[in-house]
Amino acid sequence: MDAGSAPEPRGRQRSAQVVDTLRSRNTVVLAVVAIALGALAARLFWLGYRTAHWDEARVAYWILRYEETGAFVYRPIIHGPFIHHVAEPLFALFGPSDLLGRLPVAVVGGLFPLSALLFREHLRDHETVLLAVLFAANPVLLYYSRFLRSDVLVAAFMLTALGFLVRVYDTRKPRYLYPVALFLGFGIASKENALIYVLVWIGGAALLVDTALFRPRTAPSGLDLLRSHAGTARRYAGRLKTDPETRRRVGVPALHLVGALAVLGFVWLYTFAPRGAVTEHYPVSEAAIGTVRFGDALANPLQLPALVENTWDYWYSNYPMWSDKALSSGEDSSLSERYLEFAPQYLTVLREYALTTLLFAGIGFLSERYGRERSRNLVLFFTYGGVASVIGYPLGLDIFGAWNATHPIVMLALPAAVGLGAVYRQAKTALADDVSITSLVAALLLVIVLGQVVATAAGAAYVNDTDAEKNKLIQYAQPADDMRYDLQQLDRIAAENDGTDVLLYENYFVGNDESEHFYPACMGTSEWFNGLPLSWYLYAADANVTCIQNSLDLDRVSGDPPPIIVTRERSVPILSQQLEGIGGYEYSVYELRTSGTETVILFDPAALEE
Repeated sequence: MDAGSAPEPRGRQRSAQVVDTLRSRNTVVLAVVAIALGALAARLFWLGYRTAHWDEARVAYWILRYEETGAFVYRPIIHGPFIHHVAEPLFALFGPSDLLGRLPVAVVGGLFPLSALLFREHLRDHETVLLAVLFAANPVLLYYSRFLRSDVLVAAFMLTALGFLVRVYDTRKPRYLYPVALFLGFGIASKENALIYVLVWIGGAALLVDTALFRPRTAPSGLDLLRSHAGTARRYAGRLKTDPETRRRVGVPALHLVGALAVLGFVWLYTFAPRGAVTEHYPVSEAAIGTVRFGDALANPLQLPALVENTWDYWYSNYPMWSDKALSSGEDSSLSERYLEFAPQYLTVLREYALTTLLFAGIGFLSERYGRERSRNLVLFFTYGGVASVIGYPLGLDIFGAWNATHPIVMLALPAAVGLGAVYRQAKTALADDVSITSLVAALLLVIVLGQVVATAAGAAYVNDTDAEKNKLIQYAQPADDMRYDLQQLDRIAAENDGTDVLLYENYFVGNDESEHFYPACMGTSEWFNGLPLSWYLYAADANVTCIQNSLDLDRVSGDPPPIIVTRERSVPILSQQLEGIGGYEYSVYELRTSGTETVILFDPAALEE
């Protein structure tokens, strides 16, 4: 300062500090919003092109049944009802399609990076931005955000609910309890392992309590700390009896808590309550779900208690079934044997598609626990939860699916952002000190790491999205071939043709009895599942289907073959011998799974020309 200059007024200094803080926060918000918009665009790009996975087709079928019949009941075999309620109006407005079925998951997955802002009080600015990047660009999160499955939904909703709970703690403002309840309700309605998230949070909090008691910051020992808190609680309880102001300070948040629980209860009832003529369209009995439907309670609120009771009983008896599947799957293998089978595959997916997250989560945890005078509890909490998920999730699997890797990844992303932030600060410091080699190495490392994440994500989501040899995220029931052109012809012919549109031939696709709940009904129940995703596409196209189980029945169609025939590759010679005119059909061979399910779709060229 020059000798003649006066010191800057203290008030002006404070104003400048506030302006700098706001400018910094606005920059972070803008950066995270930009990342979320990029993530959303990446998820919407080419969203409807990939042929539906077996599981996607099954869920899409029940969404369309809900739209057409108005009947709905929760069934844990196809997971939570959230996706049904949000996709059903899309089907009603625009017609059924893979794109619209996947759209809600893509939107939620694309906006998920915004949840990083909820933790910003506990993170540096660049750590918040890096957390948003990891949510946006992780290959597992990107691939399954473009997939009609609820794992990304439950992960995004539960992490967002947790973020708002952190905001309640940070701000002491009870209004944040309402989004906690809303997103918690969405998470519970998305998939059954929402309960696993709650258990993980309880376990992580217990470890934080243990850490606080083991090395207390404000007391000589853990017991002294407990006694201190107990004394504070007794004094506060005494003030509640005598001090009206204290009662008001407690009463207002308590009322907000009651209101938030009411929001949670409404979301739960709205999503899980049965609707319409359920027993006519679903394999469920009236004894299991009761006689009152959601619409009945809206028309007559006096029936609301019965609806709540019936829905709760049905939900309580079915919702935990997800955790029982690994115990009940397979009669010849124990839980430990299946764990040893699934855990290596699970770890392979994490190593190939989340190695950056795993490594930098370790760096972030170690630097937080041992490199700071006071560790941030949130970083430790997320690390504990992520490690527990890595170890524990294979225990809950009855079949292997890479989608389960979603859950440890979202927990470990926060400590990974802290670890990446340490590299960023090293590069920034080195640049400021003009240490060229150090700054270059740190900057290159950051660019290479983030570039590898983006490149791997793009390869998995777009380039090799159906090639199981090159993409370990693909589960066995994903068709290995692109059937989109033939499916478009199916839609066109079904809309314009009179009479039978499709002949299904062979006992792989056609059973002895008609299905009661699955359409085309002539396929039979077990065979309908064999035919997925074609079963879904036939139903979505409203195709007129004739089913022939064996060659003895082919005389029913001889002389007038339909424009489309679907069969296994091994049956084409039989059809050529017994059906006149089939020799001129054009056909393609597709895998309905990654391998071993060679299926032929034959088209009459004249039907295509017409």
